[in-house]
Order: sequence, then structure tokens, then C-alpha cells
Amino acid sequence: MTQRLLILRPHPEGSTWQAVLQASDGRLTPLGTDTLDALRARAPDVACRVLVPGTRVLLTQAHIPTRNPRALRRALPYALEDQLADDVETLHFVPGARHADGSLTVAVVAHTHMTAWLDAVRKAGMEPDQVVPETALLPTEAGAWVLWLEGDEGWLSTGEGMGFTMERDNAAFLLRRRLQEAPEDERPKQLKLLRHGPARPEDDALRALGDTDALTVQVVETSSSLLEHLIAHWPSRPPLNLLCGPYSLKDSLDHLWRPWRLAAGVLLAWVVIQFVGLGWNLQSLRAEQAALEERMVEVYQQTFPGGRIVDPRRQMETALRGLSSGPDGIHSDLQDLLAQAAPALADAEGLSIQGLRYQAGRLDLDLHLADLQGLDRLKQQLEQKAGWSVDIQSASARDDRVESRILIRSSGS
Repeated sequence: MTQRLLILRPHPEGSTWQAVLQASDGRLTPLGTDTLDALRARAPDVACRVLVPGTRVLLTQAHIPTRNPRALRRALPYALEDQLADDVETLHFVPGARHADGSLTVAVVAHTHMTAWLDAVRKAGMEPDQVVPETALLPTEAGAWVLWLEGDEGWLSTGEGMGFTMERDNAAFLLRRRLQEAPEDERPKQLKLLRHGPARPEDDALRALGDTDALTVQVVETSSSLLEHLIAHWPSRPPLNLLCGPYSLKDSLDHLWRPWRLAAGVLLAWVVIQFVGLGWNLQSLRAEQAALEERMVEVYQQTFPGGRIVDPRRQMETALRGLSSGPDGIHSDLQDLLAQAAPALADAEGLSIQGLRYQAGRLDLDLHLADLQGLDRLKQQLEQKAGWSVDIQSASARDDRVESRILIRSSGS
């Protein structure tokens, strides 16, 4: 048999708790009264709910027009402030069902009680999903008030989700006053007494309430305890769950998150700006890369015209490596040619190199010079290098400069 729910009920005046285990088929197993650690050891790894004493929770009604949950919680303390002896700042207000006349059921409990219950349960390694006042789950009957009698106490239910507790020996007196104070249209026609355990002399005073024609009293013996009855008839959605507001996991996280919202918003905006900036930079780099690749193709075409371009960078590297070494591993004389020709080229007035082509032992230069005399001087200086042959392939004067192509050959070429 699968264990499903552990229902815990704190003793109003002590550190012990009463527990009942409910199986998946609804069968109840009373675990008696013990410490929470002992009870958890007897029912490990099960879901947990807490049924708190009605003596610690006030159930009342308030007329508040708003239906906004946050506005409702803010308004409740001020709407009920005159009915309460304690400072509203020390109390936890829980809205319940709204009635046909517009009134709202409200549970009021001290924060100290809520903290004590939850701390005790969590210290024992359990996390309840519901904390419900027992007076909100009392049995009801249309047109009647129901009074549950058990031990020294009585629990009066005046309607769905509305009830309060009383001492059993004072129940008749308190009930008579409650009947007198109730509006004419809200007074019940019947009082139903549900009694668990033996009858007591003080119960006779409750029967006497039916001596008038206005009220009939019915006494019903029940074998179930109040705790067992409440668990067996626990609704899927209880009329009141005290785990709301600061005690709700969702609301607690929201409360902790709220002070950080501004900082988180600023951080998020900064992250977005950074991503936008990175995207812009990436786009700029891509455009720059495309421009460089186009320029690389142009340079390769100018340097090695007529070739098929697949990967200009790799092809350029391969071609340059080929220029730096001759066939059979013999070092090319290109570097020697350039190194020895550089002084003469640098001394030529107004000279600029427009193009350079090299083949083994041959160096073609396209030059611009200031005049023809400068071209002759350059040819003479280059021919002074031993083993060099210099031929002027073409020379033409155009505007204020001379355009020329010269061929430099080393010996054996």
C-alpha cells in the first residue's frame, strides 16, 4: 500500500504533534502523538500537510470591493484593524472565498505562530504544501449550525469555511449568545451536535437550546475523531491555505527578487548593448575582411597575371616561396639583385618603381624618372655591377616624367 500524505497537527500547548498517515486509497493510519522527528521516522519520504488549531487562527469576514490580490492583501489589515487587539504588523492576513453579499472570508494568524510551525516542520526535514486551519474544514449542513464535541473542546461551524473553537463546558453559553447576536436571516433552524466519545453532563445545556420552537437540536454519535474526519473530507482546494504572501514559496522568491530588479534590468541592458556592439564590430570586421580579400586578389593578379585564383593568400605564399628558392634547391639571385640594385635605384632623382617582374636570372622594372639623362645614369650605375647586363626595353617622355622599362640579367641568363 503506497503512503501518500502525512497530516500533522500541532498540540496547542506543547512541542508534540499529532499525525495521521493517509494512503493512496484513502485509508487512514493514526500515528499517535509524538515529536516531529519521531513521526517523520515512521513515515519517511511522504508529502506533508499541516492542520493548525482553530484556537490560534481567527476566521472572520470583511467587505473589501477590490479583487486585485495585492491590493486586497494591503487593504485587509486596515479593514479589520478595529476588530483586533494585536498590532496588525504582527499578524498574517489570508483572504478566502467571497460570498454572495460581497463579504470575504479572512483568516488572521500571528506571524509568531506561523514561523514556529513552519520552522519546526522544516527542521524535521519536511516541507508542507498546505497549512490549513481546522476551523476552515469543519463539516457543514444547509440551514444548520454544526457543533463537533470531542474531549474538552467544541468546534462550531456556521457555514462553508467559517468556524471557531470553544471550551466544551462553556459551549451552551457561547452558542446562546452567538444565536442572539446573529441577524434574523442568518439564524439557523437546526443545531446538529456531532459527538465523539462519551456524553458529558454539560451537553444537557446544549440540548436545552432546542426547547424553543425556533431551533431544533439533533445529536449524532460519531466513531471518527475530528482529525480523522477532516482528513477524510479534505477538499482538493481548501477554502483557506495559510501558505500565501510572505509564506508562499513563489511570493517569497518574488519578495527577495524585487530589490534586485533595477540592478538586473541595468545588467540586462548592459549585456544587450554589449551584444549589439559585438554584432556591429563583427559586421565591420567581416566587411573589412571582404575588402582585404578583394585587395589581395588585385595584388595577386598584378603580381602574377593570368593565373587562376582559388586561394589568393595561399597562392601568394607559395609563389613567394618559389621566388626565394630556385630549381634543385639552389638559392635564387633575386635577393642579391634587389640588394645590389637598391643603392642605384635610391640615388636616381625622381625615380619611382611602378612594377617588378622576376624570372630566373631576369628582373623587369617599370620605372618613372625625372628625365632621360637620369635613365642613362641609372643604366651606367647598374652595369658597373660585375656580371650584370642592363637593357632599356622602352623609354618615352610623357608630360614632366620619363616612363621606362629596363631588363636586368645576371650572367648566364
